[in-house]
Amino acid sequence: MKYLERVAYVLLLIGVLCAFRYPEVARYIVSVGAAGVAIVRLRERYEGTNLRLKRLVRMQHLVGVAYVVGAGLMFRELNYWLVALAIAIVLELYTLFVIDKETKNENKK
Repeated sequence: MKYLERVAYVLLLIGVLCAFRYPEVARYIVSVGAAGVAIVRLRERYEGTNLRLKRLVRMQHLVGVAYVVGAGLMFRELNYWLVALAIAIVLELYTLFVIDKETKNENKK
């Protein structure tokens, strides 16, 4: 799954970089990348008792959905996809750092 995640993020990056020059091709590249990220994110589970970590994993599920929504909005002529991807990126960065901090705190106990 880690390889799928890496390839998906590379495809997302390439697609977003190409979006303003070649929007017809970039839509499909971003769609494949977003689908890969969504698959990885939606398969993640947390079986522990820490409620904060459970909430953060659910937020990561939302991130996967937000990437797919952003990719879908690329097929419209408006630039709303930028907003959806920006929200997904902000949520993903937040969950990334907080999950790391929370797991370190949990391991200390």
